[in-house]
Amino acid sequence: MTRLVLALVLAAIAVYVIMRISRAQSPSVTSSSLPALDAADLQESAAIAYGPDRGYGVLRLTPSQLVFAANSGRVLTIERLDITGATVTKSLPDHESAQPVLAVSTRDGMHYFSVNDPVAWELRLL
Repeated sequence: MTRLVLALVLAAIAVYVIMRISRAQSPSVTSSSLPALDAADLQESAAIAYGPDRGYGVLRLTPSQLVFAANSGRVLTIERLDITGATVTKSLPDHESAQPVLAVSTRDGMHYFSVNDPVAWELRLL
Protein backbone atom coordinates (compact mmCIF):
# COMPACT_ATOMS: atom_id res chain seq x y z
CA MET A 1 0.00 0.00 0.00
CA THR A 2 2.83 2.40 0.86
CA ARG A 3 4.48 1.72 -2.49
CA LEU A 4 1.25 2.51 -4.33
CA VAL A 5 0.83 5.83 -2.52
CA LEU A 6 4.48 6.69 -3.14
CA ALA A 7 4.12 5.85 -6.85
CA LEU A 8 1.02 8.05 -7.14
CA VAL A 9 2.75 10.95 -5.39
CA LEU A 10 5.78 10.64 -7.69
CA ALA A 11 3.51 10.51 -10.76
CA ALA A 12 1.67 13.64 -9.60
CA ILE A 13 4.96 15.48 -9.05
CA ALA A 14 6.19 14.45 -12.51
CA VAL A 15 2.98 15.70 -14.16
CA TYR A 16 3.21 18.98 -12.25
CA VAL A 17 6.84 19.54 -13.29
CA ILE A 18 6.10 18.73 -16.95
CA MET A 19 3.14 21.15 -16.97
CA ARG A 20 5.25 23.94 -15.46
CA ILE A 21 8.01 23.40 -18.03
CA SER A 22 5.57 23.39 -20.96
CA ARG A 23 3.91 26.62 -19.76
CA ALA A 24 7.28 28.30 -19.35
CA GLN A 25 8.25 27.41 -22.93
CA SER A 26 4.94 28.30 -24.64
CA PRO A 27 5.07 31.47 -26.76
CA SER A 28 3.64 34.64 -25.30
CA VAL A 29 2.19 37.01 -27.86
CA THR A 30 2.98 40.16 -25.96
CA SER A 31 6.52 39.27 -24.97
CA SER A 32 8.13 37.15 -27.67
CA SER A 33 6.11 37.55 -30.88
CA LEU A 34 6.16 41.34 -30.86
CA PRO A 35 8.96 43.73 -30.01
CA ALA A 36 8.52 46.19 -27.16
CA LEU A 37 5.76 48.77 -27.60
CA ASP A 38 7.08 52.18 -28.69
CA ALA A 39 5.41 55.48 -27.84
CA ALA A 40 4.23 55.89 -31.46
CA ASP A 41 2.69 52.39 -31.60
CA LEU A 42 -0.98 51.59 -31.11
CA GLN A 43 -2.00 48.13 -29.88
CA GLU A 44 -5.34 46.48 -29.22
CA SER A 45 -6.75 43.00 -28.70
CA ALA A 46 -8.28 41.90 -31.99
CA ALA A 47 -9.23 38.94 -34.14
CA ILE A 48 -8.81 38.02 -37.78
CA ALA A 49 -12.43 37.87 -38.92
CA TYR A 50 -12.00 35.85 -42.14
CA GLY A 51 -9.60 33.39 -43.69
CA PRO A 52 -7.54 30.36 -42.74
CA ASP A 53 -5.69 32.31 -40.04
CA ARG A 54 -8.94 33.34 -38.31
CA GLY A 55 -8.47 33.71 -34.57
CA TYR A 56 -7.69 35.97 -31.64
CA GLY A 57 -4.55 37.94 -30.92
CA VAL A 58 -3.12 41.46 -30.81
CA LEU A 59 -3.22 44.05 -33.60
CA ARG A 60 -0.43 46.63 -33.54
CA LEU A 61 0.04 49.69 -35.73
CA THR A 62 3.57 51.07 -35.95
CA PRO A 63 4.83 53.91 -38.14
CA SER A 64 5.96 51.34 -40.74
CA GLN A 65 3.81 48.21 -40.23
CA LEU A 66 0.45 46.74 -39.30
CA VAL A 67 1.18 43.58 -37.28
CA PHE A 68 -1.26 40.92 -36.07
CA ALA A 69 0.21 38.46 -33.57
CA ALA A 70 -2.14 35.53 -33.04
CA ASN A 71 -2.43 33.86 -29.66
CA SER A 72 -1.15 30.73 -31.41
CA GLY A 73 2.19 32.46 -32.03
CA ARG A 74 1.66 33.11 -35.76
CA VAL A 75 2.48 36.68 -36.86
CA LEU A 76 1.01 38.50 -39.88
CA THR A 77 2.99 41.59 -40.92
CA ILE A 78 1.71 44.11 -43.47
CA GLU A 79 4.03 46.94 -44.46
CA ARG A 80 2.25 50.31 -44.37
CA LEU A 81 3.56 51.06 -47.87
CA ASP A 82 1.79 47.92 -49.15
CA ILE A 83 -1.62 49.00 -47.79
CA THR A 84 -3.74 50.27 -50.69
CA GLY A 85 -6.88 51.00 -48.70
CA ALA A 86 -8.80 50.55 -45.47
CA THR A 87 -12.52 50.58 -44.86
CA VAL A 88 -15.15 49.45 -42.39
CA THR A 89 -17.57 46.76 -43.54
CA LYS A 90 -19.94 44.06 -42.37
CA SER A 91 -19.64 42.13 -45.65
CA LEU A 92 -17.08 39.34 -45.45
CA PRO A 93 -16.43 37.07 -48.44
CA ASP A 94 -18.35 34.14 -46.93
CA HIS A 95 -20.94 35.79 -44.66
CA GLU A 96 -22.29 39.00 -43.15
CA SER A 97 -20.67 40.01 -39.87
CA ALA A 98 -22.87 41.06 -36.96
CA GLN A 99 -20.38 43.81 -36.05
CA PRO A 100 -18.42 46.12 -38.37
CA VAL A 101 -14.86 44.96 -39.06
CA LEU A 102 -11.76 46.70 -40.38
CA ALA A 103 -10.99 45.66 -43.96
CA VAL A 104 -7.39 46.35 -45.04
CA SER A 105 -6.57 45.93 -48.72
CA THR A 106 -3.13 45.22 -50.14
CA ARG A 107 -1.92 44.22 -53.58
CA ASP A 108 -2.09 40.60 -52.40
CA GLY A 109 -5.67 40.68 -51.10
CA MET A 110 -7.91 41.71 -48.24
CA HIS A 111 -7.42 41.23 -44.51
CA TYR A 112 -10.36 41.54 -42.12
CA PHE A 113 -9.79 42.44 -38.46
CA SER A 114 -12.36 42.58 -35.69
CA VAL A 115 -11.42 45.49 -33.40
CA ASN A 116 -13.33 47.58 -30.84
CA ASP A 117 -13.40 50.75 -32.97
CA PRO A 118 -12.84 49.92 -36.66
CA VAL A 119 -13.54 53.50 -37.76
CA ALA A 120 -10.66 54.81 -35.61
CA TRP A 121 -8.32 52.17 -37.06
CA GLU A 122 -9.44 53.09 -40.58
CA LEU A 123 -8.62 56.76 -39.96
CA ARG A 124 -5.20 55.87 -38.55
CA LEU A 125 -4.36 53.77 -41.60
CA LEU A 126 -5.35 56.38 -44.19
